[in-house]
Amino acid sequence: MAVFLRLRQLLRRGRGQEGTAAVEFAVLLLPLMLLIGGVLDFGHAYYIQQVITNASREGARYGVKYQVDSSTGLAFAPSALTPSISNYVKSNLGYAGLLGSDANLTVTPPGGAGYPSNTVGAMLTVTVTADKHWFFLGGLLGFPNPKTLTATTAMTLER
Repeated sequence: MAVFLRLRQLLRRGRGQEGTAAVEFAVLLLPLMLLIGGVLDFGHAYYIQQVITNASREGARYGVKYQVDSSTGLAFAPSALTPSISNYVKSNLGYAGLLGSDANLTVTPPGGAGYPSNTVGAMLTVTVTADKHWFFLGGLLGFPNPKTLTATTAMTLER
């Protein structure tokens, strides 16, 4: 009988520890998922910013390359380039595909006739914007959804 009492006391001593690992995991799961989701969201925003920065540089470089109209001998205005700066950035370089279908990539070359004059040294500014849709942070923490990211590059017309 004493053996059974001793065994019963040993079994009671270990009962308080059952399920503690599951409770600790449940308590830590939400902050851990928020941390991982935040890292993924901010990493994706950084990636989009780098892609649109490169797109604005490529568009500005395309616009300032010395492309001469054979009939006038002057540089083409950005509005007269074929393909246009916007189409060049979106289609030829594939930036729209890199950003995904819902990125809303827009390229804004200067308005009007393009350069103030078709002379070497005239400035061209290309602005590229894209929307960042938050995966986790928009709904949970109230981040603006979508967040518009912008990159601007200014270059001078060259020979």
